[in-house]
Amino acid sequence: MTATHDNAPPATEWAGVRRLARSWVPTALGSSMLAWEIPLVAAITARTADGASALAALGAGLSVLFVVNSPALALAPLTVAELAGQGSRRLLRRAVGTGLAGCAALLVPAALPGVSTGFPALLGLPAYLHDAFRICLLSFATAPLAVALRRYRHGRLIAADTTRPIAVATGIRIAATTLVALAVWRAGLPAAATGGVALSAGAWAEAAYLAAAARALPPVPAGAGRRLSVQHARITSTVLLNMSPSLITTVVLTRSAAAEDSLTVWPVLYGLVSLGMVPLSDLDSVGAAFLRRSGSPRILLRFTALLTAALLALAALVALTPLARWYVAGFSNVPDGPADLGLRWIAVLAAVPALWAVRGRLRALVIAGGDTRTLPRAAVVHLAGLIGCGLALTLTSLPGVACASLSLTAALLLETAALAHGRATAAGRHRDAPTTAAP
Repeated sequence: MTATHDNAPPATEWAGVRRLARSWVPTALGSSMLAWEIPLVAAITARTADGASALAALGAGLSVLFVVNSPALALAPLTVAELAGQGSRRLLRRAVGTGLAGCAALLVPAALPGVSTGFPALLGLPAYLHDAFRICLLSFATAPLAVALRRYRHGRLIAADTTRPIAVATGIRIAATTLVALAVWRAGLPAAATGGVALSAGAWAEAAYLAAAARALPPVPAGAGRRLSVQHARITSTVLLNMSPSLITTVVLTRSAAAEDSLTVWPVLYGLVSLGMVPLSDLDSVGAAFLRRSGSPRILLRFTALLTAALLALAALVALTPLARWYVAGFSNVPDGPADLGLRWIAVLAAVPALWAVRGRLRALVIAGGDTRTLPRAAVVHLAGLIGCGLALTLTSLPGVACASLSLTAALLLETAALAHGRATAAGRHRDAPTTAAP
């Protein structure tokens, strides 16, 4: 990889920051709209019959869906990193296979006798939520294939530096999701199915538009690529890390004090935090593509610093003002008891989006460098920290919302430190590597 001179004058650096922003902002705008999808669906679900139970079931179902979708979500950075070596057709076949495997992974715990009854109990869900949870999983059953196809095409568009269709596609998805959620609510279907049916329909609407937008991109023939499965597994490990907190925190919630109130309010709190996290989903892919196009690591650092400061200021504005109560109790219609519990601990989550930005920069450097071994190592650190902190906190008298918030923040700090350490170690190896003079 070549890079612009890191001692470039400030005017040149700011021009680079603007170029990077132009590549990232369309993906962020699209993801920002997408981040509102779950809060909108949760707000509609909370207003159905048995709204509180349906909201808790939706949160538990989403925690499983996020984990199942991890290999599909990894297809965007995988496509950016491997397109030249693997070719577009092979990556498309990988996307289809990944999506179908995800569909099967949802159907097994939702419908297979024995597993469908044991899985909710394994998560620790109260018995009154078991049926609603299974309905929710069934309503998600087709979503992984749509997600895999759209993430593959996200990667194609990012690699071609043509990211505007991503924002348009996300707008279409939000509209479809909202309309279907309202239709399911009015049709009188089970409340637990409202969120899943709507979110799946929105994902398919987005995938259909992206398929049309990507037709203008010529097929890329395969080159001398590396082992695709190894690269996919490495990148999936980091995406799984992004998604696994929702499932692990669900288990923490069910085993902590005030479990029922925590289960009800946590999907809304996590949805609020996602408004800051989801726009950063492609920061590593866009940053890696920028670096591969002769971008400067120093420009990426400056861009990340500005982004982190903005996220911290926005999080403080929401957490420390009446905006938080309006969102939780007003917009999301959470009952007073769970709402008050969530609002007492919402400030703990304020640093999470900023940590995502810092982590996105470090991951971009790793992906652009081509040595992705640091990614699964950092993922292990995050996972161990999340589980360890979560289990330790359940032994205290803290409510579930507090345990989940504290363990999530601690795990992100640990992973960020692991990524920085891995990056520094790799740079040291590169500096110390012997060089051979030309004959």
